[in-house]
Parts: sequence; structure tokens; C-alpha cells
Amino acid sequence: MATAKQPFTIPGVILFSHGDLSYEVDLSHGLVEDMAQSKLGERTLRAWERMGARRLRPVIVRSLPPLSRRDQVELNRMRARLREEARLAAYLQHPRIARTRGPYEVQGVLYVVSDSVEGTSINTLINYAHMRQVPFSPAFCLYVGTEIARTLHYAHTCKDESGAPLGIVHRDVNPTRIYLGTGGEIILTDFARARSLLPGRVATTLPRPQGDVAYCSPEALLGEETDPRSDLFALGLVLLELAGLCHLYSTGKARFEDLEQALTPKVKQQVLDASLTAMEAELPAHAEDCILRAATFNPEDVEELTEPLVPSLRSILRKLLQRKPEDRHPSAAELETELQAGLALLGAPYGAMEALEEGRNSRDGASMNRRVLGPTSEHELPPDMLTTDDIITEPG
Repeated sequence: MATAKQPFTIPGVILFSHGDLSYEVDLSHGLVEDMAQSKLGERTLRAWERMGARRLRPVIVRSLPPLSRRDQVELNRMRARLREEARLAAYLQHPRIARTRGPYEVQGVLYVVSDSVEGTSINTLINYAHMRQVPFSPAFCLYVGTEIARTLHYAHTCKDESGAPLGIVHRDVNPTRIYLGTGGEIILTDFARARSLLPGRVATTLPRPQGDVAYCSPEALLGEETDPRSDLFALGLVLLELAGLCHLYSTGKARFEDLEQALTPKVKQQVLDASLTAMEAELPAHAEDCILRAATFNPEDVEELTEPLVPSLRSILRKLLQRKPEDRHPSAAELETELQAGLALLGAPYGAMEALEEGRNSRDGASMNRRVLGPTSEHELPPDMLTTDDIITEPG
């Protein structure tokens, strides 16, 4: 049985209790730090999981109120999506996937508790690399890719109690969702936007990208059907940035008008429809650029960006970053096999300890550059705005 105090009143109070566990607002980051808050009342807070007077571990607590002054229909959809996320998380029992537990409903407030991952996000590591102007080694990139491909294979092939496939697609594989843990392990977080075949799942209202638009596959950006190969494309974008400090969707010196002229009438209409959907869904301002670039990049662009890389990594990324899903690796398992083989070709052993050491060296090098060059902002890409179709989290 769960009990609660009035939520979000006095800092340091117990948000709610469930069985022997209680969840207390974490004050170590300041006075009740809201990591996210929506117009409909969703809140994301750092908290401590406690048993009696003993703190067990830091967690992330997300909540939704029972009522909204603005749009009760939208709030009900968000509550249903949060329940669906918690139901799906019950099947994702993997050591490299951050856990989510719940939902717990207390005095009408809906709570979900997620692991707070200890370690450094790949996004932060990419920022370090940009500060140093030194990309990560091929071994690091192949190691990260292998671990995430293995985890994605588990999620993509997950089944329910009856053995029926759950059809999970993460849909938000990006550098802020991948962590280098304190032991060098690679952790994938946040299945809040995942697609699944769970009975009674909440359908999205718009054919819009569900994840960070800068790391979405072309089919996701252009309003087409997504499948596990969409996650593999997103992983390819992450690995390309780690290995080459570049992004496929960057327009570079290309002019907007030139890119538009390269479109056929059919694709031009598709880009227009996707851009209008992005505006209606209040996606970030850079979504339109990503949509246009996803529709216009060609194999020569991929070849140019990957040319400086070692042959094994180069060939994998050139296959991953194909516009058509059928031209990519057919599964995460096959991708994992190729990445492992590429890592073996490098000769020297590379694993968790080597990855941890390389991450530390990148951090230390970035700190030295900062002292020389002055303060540098370690900004994240602009977060997508909350809608009825997604629940935004920042675990860790």
C-alpha cells in the first residue's frame, strides 16, 4: 500500500512511500530541482530511495497530477502513456538498461521511479572531444557500438509472458541516452518514447519523430513507419559523431535553396508535410533542417564523412547510415557481430577498463583546454517540448 504527503510542498519531505521504501526529494542539487516540468503539471525530480532512516540510492521520480486546469484530455493521455511506459519497463530486465519501476498512484498523483545512472553521458564525452578537437579512438567507438547493439538486440527481441514478441523500438537512441558507467560499462536509458505491441497501448496523434530530431532516422523524420533498423541508424549517427566529430544532418556549406532543388516533387511534398507536422507538434527549431537533410543526403555524403576512419569502422557506418532501412544491417544482432569483428581486427584488447580510461583522459584533456581557452558551454541539444505523445525523462 502506498502513502504520500502533499507533493511538492516542503523540500526534503517524503514524496510518497510504497511498502518499505520511501522517496525523498534530493536537496544536494539545490532547493527542489525540477529537471523537467510541463504545462500540464508533469514534474521530474531528483530523489533518494530510502528504507526507514537509511538512504539507499539516488533515483529520478516523475509524476503527473490527477487534474489539469488547461487540458484534461491531454493530461489523461499523458497519464496513460506513463502507465504504458512502466508496464513495458517490467519486461526490460537487462543489466545494461536503466530500470523503471511503478506506476504508483498516491492521492491521485501518478509516480514512476527510474534509476539515476552513475557515470558520464556520451553527450558529455562528445563535448569533451569537441573541446579538445580530438575524436574518440576507433576501439572506443566499436566498443560502445557493440554494447549498445547487444542491448538493442535484447530489447528488439523481448517477449511477453506468453512468448509473443513485444515489438519494441526505442526511438530515442541519442548521446544523452547512452552512459559510460563508473566501471566502464555502457548503459542505455529511457524507453519512455518506445514503440511496442503492448495490448492497450496509447496511439500517437501525429506521425512525428518521437526522439531527439538530430538523431532520428530518415523514416522517422519523414513520417514513415519505423522499425528496429531505425534504432540502428540512430546508433550510427552517434558513432559517427564520436569517431569523426561530425554529423550527417549538418548542412555545412550547403544552401537551403540548393537542398530543396535536389528534391523530387513527391519527396518535396513529403518534406513539407513533415515540416508542418513538426510545427504542429512544437518540435525544436532545428527540426526543419534535420528533415530536409534527411531527405537530401546521399551515399557520397556518407562516404566523405567516413573516409578518414579506419576501414572496419568505416564500412560498418557506411552500411548503417543508408537512407533505406532495407539497405542497413537487418538486425542489432548482426550489427553486434560486425562491430565485435571490427574491434578484434584492431589487435589490442579493448574493454570496460580501457573505455573508462579513455573517457577520463578526454575529460582531463578538455579541462586543460578550458583553462587555456576560457569557459566553454557543455550544452545539450535543445530538448523536445512535452506533448501528449511523449514523456520526457533525463535519467542520470
